[in-house]
Amino acid sequence: MKKLILSAFLAAQMISISAWALPVVNENVANLGVLTIYPDHKDPNRYYIAPNIAMISRNSQGVPVFSYFDTRKSFFKPVGIMQMTLVPTFTLEALEVAKSRIIAKNPHAVFNSVPFIKSELALTGTLKSLFSDNLCNHIAGLIDQEQSCILELTSNGRYLFAKAIRHKLLFTTLQFNYTIHAVRLKADGTYEDIEIQHGIAVRIDGDQLSNYPHLIQRLDI
Repeated sequence: MKKLILSAFLAAQMISISAWALPVVNENVANLGVLTIYPDHKDPNRYYIAPNIAMISRNSQGVPVFSYFDTRKSFFKPVGIMQMTLVPTFTLEALEVAKSRIIAKNPHAVFNSVPFIKSELALTGTLKSLFSDNLCNHIAGLIDQEQSCILELTSNGRYLFAKAIRHKLLFTTLQFNYTIHAVRLKADGTYEDIEIQHGIAVRIDGDQLSNYPHLIQRLDI
């Protein structure tokens, strides 16, 4: 599995972004298909890094902030309750390659996380067979904040989650959507203000979670 770096790493480098400091969203200077880095529209030394994946966050000991337990709505209706917090992240290898290329051209380069206007965790209609209810589809915070998510699994969801843990498979993906205020460079060299929406995948991975069996309880009912 590729090493990942949490958004907090870059968020710690952020300074107060004034209204005139905006990313140019039709210029990706990363030159990598898996990562996006926008230049600032006025400061030639400032660059904004967009997250390319979201994942289950980890505590200070590196343990996923995640729990799962089985319960019953009735005697004949067992359900699974999955709780976690999620964060946008950057793929470390790709980020370091992109940064080194930019710094080689501009030694004064400063990197910030792209500032969000809003963000949300969304469940698509295709997940209805896995989840009977959720508290994930809500307005969330900024890039350096964890996003809470609680899912109620159907009987089919419980079965497939147990299978994913047992065989170390991907269980499912959610969608993390975020909006940024930015500018677009026009053909005449001027800029126009725009809002851009992006979506990135959130992986719930049995391969990762199987290493922490104490986080998963009562899969046998």
